[in-house]
Amino acid sequence: MAVTSFNVDPKLDQTLEALKTHYQASSKAEVLRKAVALLNVASRSEQEDGSIIIRQGGQDVKIILR
Repeated sequence: MAVTSFNVDPKLDQTLEALKTHYQASSKAEVLRKAVALLNVASRSEQEDGSIIIRQGGQDVKIILR
């Protein structure tokens, strides 16, 4: 397995920790793997303007990814 390291700012670290807790992940690396998998899925539905549509609370919400 390849090893990659990078620096994250305190805000991103806090977000990763919160997501780790929420998803009961074993590590922040697991959270990042989930995030990349989700972005891969989202990229398949991305519109020309860089947006995707998600359904939230029974309504469509347009999210700009770019």
